[in-house]
Amino acid sequence: MDTTRRGFTDQIEETLLALLMGAMTVITFANVIVRYVFASTWFKPVTENFGLPTNILWSLEATVYLFAWMVLLGASYCVKINAHMGVDIVANLFGPAARKALTLIAGACCIVFTGLLFVGCWNYWAPFANLPPVPNL
Repeated sequence: MDTTRRGFTDQIEETLLALLMGAMTVITFANVIVRYVFASTWFKPVTENFGLPTNILWSLEATVYLFAWMVLLGASYCVKINAHMGVDIVANLFGPAARKALTLIAGACCIVFTGLLFVGCWNYWAPFANLPPVPNL
């Protein structure tokens, strides 16, 4: 990536991604220390006397949500800067016009797949929210 032409939004996205990863690292590290140090047998008297926790209950859930946001933001950022890995062996066998057509077909397939995934997720989630499911396709 050419770092001389980074815009303001690029810097915001990169900073946000770094903060999400840093938060995940700090939360996971803190939970490991609490679980394996505070809950150990040699540290048990100190834990009991001071009422220290032996687990950070919310840490796993927090890291899952932070990771999900990091994946979503990272994927969109990679699309923006064209950093996704692609297998273009088949596309390179054709000329520019056919390559463009293949790219449009691949994009259409991705949009259809996203729609089907959304319908499946909605049908899974709708009963929990007392909403009607999408009829079967």
